[in-house]
Amino acid sequence: MKFDTAYYESVIDQHRYERLGLGAIDFALAGMSPDDLRTKWVCHTGARGFAEAVADGRPAIVTTGVGLGGPPHAGTLFQLLRAIKLQQCGLDVQIVLGDLDSYNARRTPLDSVRKLADQYEEFVLGLGFDAKRGVLRRQEGETDVLATAFLLSRHLDDDDFHWAEEDLAGLYRNHGVFDRLNYGMKQATLLMAADFVHLLREGRHVLVSLGVDEHKYVALARRGAERWGLPADRLSGIYTKMIPGLGGLPKMSKSIPGSGIDASMCAEDIRALLKTDTDTAPTDDGSALLQMYACLPEVDGRAYDRASAARRDGSPEWRTVREQLVERMLSLFSHWPK
Repeated sequence: MKFDTAYYESVIDQHRYERLGLGAIDFALAGMSPDDLRTKWVCHTGARGFAEAVADGRPAIVTTGVGLGGPPHAGTLFQLLRAIKLQQCGLDVQIVLGDLDSYNARRTPLDSVRKLADQYEEFVLGLGFDAKRGVLRRQEGETDVLATAFLLSRHLDDDDFHWAEEDLAGLYRNHGVFDRLNYGMKQATLLMAADFVHLLREGRHVLVSLGVDEHKYVALARRGAERWGLPADRLSGIYTKMIPGLGGLPKMSKSIPGSGIDASMCAEDIRALLKTDTDTAPTDDGSALLQMYACLPEVDGRAYDRASAARRDGSPEWRTVREQLVERMLSLFSHWPK
């Protein structure tokens, strides 16, 4: 599997999502123009309605989450930075640290999960998330959300969970991350859906930001919410491109060693990997360096277009962008507590 233009178009066609591209979206979100949005996300479901709710002053919140399978890699970092960007644009934002997700789905020991949660909390705050204006929480101890998960479970069955497996499930199986969809993984998926649905129960419009390989999780939550009798149309999703992995792998993943860079690596190794990347992908989607650059909060649509053109032309400006990206990545990962 490759996360390239053909994959994105297939997802969009199959699930009738709308493309967030030049001229193909007619709404802005929290001051971000369509051009700006397309540098951070590739497709969505229901995000126009969410944007309208925000513009009308109705209760609205963005939520995202990260699994705690190990130190954050580049994809995790940029998922967090997108959330922080939206908070800086004035939106209410929640970031969920998936401690029980890792405990159930990955069988990670509870003491290890709790230590990772401590590290992630420090990391997120170091990146600039304002916990006084938003929500930064773990899953453990959130009894109200756990109750929502229990209530939601009545409206979902095994077929729903098998249908909702993320698109990378086969890849993870090949790399020994897991061999089947077991009960613990279903519990983790249920709790993730409850993280979204609980906000819906509170009377808010909800926008979930996830990688495009996880788009079915939002659809699963909407399915359960609709059966429950909740206003599922107020639950929307916006999906990011995958950061291409190193060594020919589809994406950078904490679960697949050697697929990318992560916060546990020393600065010299990160610098060496990024500087030696040949960047020979024929398309922009396949360029790990360009896609990482696009995810930086300060990069808007115009900056991305300039960098893309410079990459195609092989101009000195692209070399400058590469050098700036390396140093920026080192600065961002420096917030990870060693």
